[in-house]
Amino acid sequence: MQGERTKRFVLPQIAPSVAAGTYEPCTFDYELALPDKTPGRKAWTDIFRRAIPQFEKRARLQLIQDASTEKEERAAPSQAASFAKEYGAILDKLEIDPDTVIPGYEADFWRAGGRKGLSCKVMCALRETCLARLGLRDAFRQVKRKENGESLQVLGHIVAEIEALESPEDRMALALRGCFAGNLFDLGAHFSSQKYDAAEEGRKKGGGAGAEEDSFASFKATRENLPARPWLVDCLDSAVAALSSGKFKKAIVFVDNAGSDLICGIFPFCRELLKAGTSVVLAANEKPAINDVTADELLALFTRIEGAPRVRDPLLLRSAESGRLRVVNSGSDQPIIDLSAISADLADEAADADLVVLQGMGRAIESNLNASFASAVLKMGVVKHPEVALCLGGTLGDPICKFEDKATE
Repeated sequence: MQGERTKRFVLPQIAPSVAAGTYEPCTFDYELALPDKTPGRKAWTDIFRRAIPQFEKRARLQLIQDASTEKEERAAPSQAASFAKEYGAILDKLEIDPDTVIPGYEADFWRAGGRKGLSCKVMCALRETCLARLGLRDAFRQVKRKENGESLQVLGHIVAEIEALESPEDRMALALRGCFAGNLFDLGAHFSSQKYDAAEEGRKKGGGAGAEEDSFASFKATRENLPARPWLVDCLDSAVAALSSGKFKKAIVFVDNAGSDLICGIFPFCRELLKAGTSVVLAANEKPAINDVTADELLALFTRIEGAPRVRDPLLLRSAESGRLRVVNSGSDQPIIDLSAISADLADEAADADLVVLQGMGRAIESNLNASFASAVLKMGVVKHPEVALCLGGTLGDPICKFEDKATE
């Protein structure tokens, strides 16, 4: 039984690519120079370096919240600073030589699967290990819970706005645009974490009055201020037509961040899928990574737990109770995903799915953007790293909406 639980499986929709040896989860080769001639290792390690202050901040706040004594509370800033120092030193070593295993971190280097060169999987794993050594298995737990609670207060307003539209196509189009707006809540990227911190500072100065209305107005403004179309990759029209048609029986939706990304973006989108007759399985991380929602946290939103934030939308609740909306852990503990190494439960759920949806920069852009699927697939997210924008020929904040419908090919 233990071996079965820890064994990793292949998502059926990419099984042909895996069998052919053509499936590569990571979109970019971190060893290659960028189009502006920046050395690859320098560019990609810098992405992780820029995120260190945000991780240090969240570690400090979480350690303070978890402290049971004044001594532990006073030690929190220095402990968080030790994480920043340790992980920064690790990145320096990786930039020089990514193939030499760092003592004490052997298990993290196994994530490369024997491949040489700088690895996103390894850098993510090393970061989580550095945090775990402080006793932090989830440094973003506090902010995820806060953002889930606040976003649930806004969900009803967003749903009402979508429901006011007459045609299924118009409703799906607005819901999808909301997914891109929601995806800007990402504390793992310097670009979006700066925006989040600035917004939080503005709320504090405003005293919190009218917070629900302000949050809804802010979400609408973000959605309406998305870059003008056509986007960098823009299959929105074909996605809307197909997804609202009712031709898909079952969708596997890989979710990304907690808070507005999940609740203001993915939940309204899933409502429209459900209304179109598509059953939905939400696939979330098995273990914490940045502010990505976990399967346990997602399930808790549909469970009556006193004092905990909970979904109250009738359609979502009915669908969850009837089994048309389900949650499964993906087997992942990273912000990207390797679809050739998923959980047994997800592999079982995906066996009869005719639609796969990958949400977020990590799962749909930095991994799996070029992957070939045997079913229809929607890959959507917002570009939040300048290096990614450069490699794709776009700019920061560009939406990616890549839809491939095997039924029409």
